Amino acid sequence: MIEPTKLTDHTFKLKTLLKRYRQTKKIQTGLLRLAQLTSTVDDLSCFFIQLQHIIQRYFPADNLYIQIFCQPDDFHAAHYYVDQLNYAPIDRQLPKDLVQFISAIGKPVLIDNKQISILELENTISHRPFPNREGKPMVNETWLASPLIIEGVNIGLVGIKGFVSLSNNLEIDLELIQLISQLISSSLHRTCASTQLKLQSADIEEVIFARTKDLQQSNQQLREQVAARRQVEQKLYFAAHHDTLTKLPNRSMFTERLEHSLKHLKRHRNHRFAVLFIDLDRFKVINDSLGHHVGDQLLIQISARIAECIRGNDILARLGGDEFVILLDTLAHNDDAEDIALRIIESIQKPFLIDGQELYSSASIGITICGNNYQNATEILRDADAAMYQAKAIGRGRLVFFDDSMRAELLANLTLEQDLRKAMQNNEFVIHYQRIADLNTLKTVGFEALLRWQHPTRGLLAPNDFLEMAVETGLIINIEYWLLSQVGKQIENWQAEACTQDMFISVNLSGKHLSNPKQTRQLGTCILQAFAQSKQLIIEFSENDLNQHPNRALQHLKMLKNTGVKFALDGYGSGLSSLNYIQNYPFEIIKLDQSFVRSLHNNDKNMALAKSLSTLGQTFSFKLVAEGLESEQNLQMAISSGCDYGQGFFIGRPSSQGISDNDVNHCA
Repeated sequence: MIEPTKLTDHTFKLKTLLKRYRQTKKIQTGLLRLAQLTSTVDDLSCFFIQLQHIIQRYFPADNLYIQIFCQPDDFHAAHYYVDQLNYAPIDRQLPKDLVQFISAIGKPVLIDNKQISILELENTISHRPFPNREGKPMVNETWLASPLIIEGVNIGLVGIKGFVSLSNNLEIDLELIQLISQLISSSLHRTCASTQLKLQSADIEEVIFARTKDLQQSNQQLREQVAARRQVEQKLYFAAHHDTLTKLPNRSMFTERLEHSLKHLKRHRNHRFAVLFIDLDRFKVINDSLGHHVGDQLLIQISARIAECIRGNDILARLGGDEFVILLDTLAHNDDAEDIALRIIESIQKPFLIDGQELYSSASIGITICGNNYQNATEILRDADAAMYQAKAIGRGRLVFFDDSMRAELLANLTLEQDLRKAMQNNEFVIHYQRIADLNTLKTVGFEALLRWQHPTRGLLAPNDFLEMAVETGLIINIEYWLLSQVGKQIENWQAEACTQDMFISVNLSGKHLSNPKQTRQLGTCILQAFAQSKQLIIEFSENDLNQHPNRALQHLKMLKNTGVKFALDGYGSGLSSLNYIQNYPFEIIKLDQSFVRSLHNNDKNMALAKSLSTLGQTFSFKLVAEGLESEQNLQMAISSGCDYGQGFFIGRPSSQGISDNDVNHCA
């Protein structure tokens, strides 16, 4: 049986152990809560408040004093005191010297007014006397304190003011404050790192924001530049592929689209399409007489009318001048192309109202049905163009489908043009002279120089075989310059013979010499260089040469008159036969066309007209010449009509041997 005294002792020891166990468990729980707090809380103000709650609940303390240095060993830093009520900066609680002492030791300490107890590294406790200042203790309260160390640097200290140990174990108390300081240091370190990271992140975000803003501005500027450049490119592309006046596709764009249709045709053999080549009739007359402004307005209105006649998938383009082309992209039958062409012709024939006046025009259209025989767009346009010229040749204001015979004609014209150019280089042209006689005496008064071409394979060609091509290509100018030079040499040979002093040579020239002042001046220069006695030269122009621009032709004839030459109106009676040319133009000779002369024997009106012209000749001082005299009957009718001179096979055939002695012997 246990004695009562011993039982009491055992009970007391048991209660003591149980109390220590509970305190230890409570402290361990507090340290765990403190560790959780230091690893989760980022806001220091919240951290200190929650820290104080844990200290109050699990540790023997009611307050917590923390001093944090702004810089290491800065003992004038901020001080914080956390008690049961608040967390706020407070005045320094520990003297500077004591703070410096604790920081220098760098270990947990217990301070009272008797001594300082220090927890050493070997988990032993050393004691030092409490320092006095002038015989007075530095503090009056008991402090349990420990430095706050981060990565070996002392950043402050933590202390519990008025600490009262419940364990009566100094080593445990010092280890406890050391653990608390380590956890606080860890939290401060993490918070500072987080704050620094946030600051750096803020700086980075600011830099990123600034750079992003700059990048956005740069991108915006770049987008604006790209948009502006795209607009410029679009304008340049439009300008390069569209007609400036009508805004229609131009030759380049039309050719591209036509090439695309050809490629489609190669893949789809049953596909059919056609090209319409449109040329306006008499547009040049309107443009030259009324001005380019009226001509431009007419082209704009015509393009609009044509556009109304075609389908949505067709392409209308302007090649230049008064030429338009249409790509009929899909055809069910050739009649579709004909129907559209007829609608266009009918639409253009209606009057146009421009600047208050009505204008009329018409269109000649060539149509090419495109098949696999074509290799490129150029061939298609060439054939459509040829068909259009055929439409003009047979009367204008109509349509013509291209056929193979036209291609043969095209090749022949191309060959003819090439041969013409070689003829100039190889000196293949020759002159035949035809005698002109006085009808009363049949004596020679002059000659007409007739141009012939001694073709190397086709033989001798008359002007009708090549003159149109020479005019079209512009080669006629140089050919006629050569003709004048040869005639000038012939007249120069006459100077030694008295009977030829009053004889003349007439030369029929193209109206291109009267097309502009520059061309007329060049002709005058050529005449002055080729003729010492230009008064023996008579230049013939036809009515057709004058009808296109009568007023301009008159001005240019007056310019040429200064060279001393004389003029003849050729082919009178075959066209309009205007009396204006007789009355106002400086013609010394009027040549009646051979068709008019041949009609004299059975046409009383023409005979009366010829007699009237003979009478007018006496008034206006011109000689009347009958052309194409091929029989005695023609000769007698010409004499009866009052003609002064005549020429033709009955008078004398053209000769390639120049002017023979026999011709000269017929001098008047």
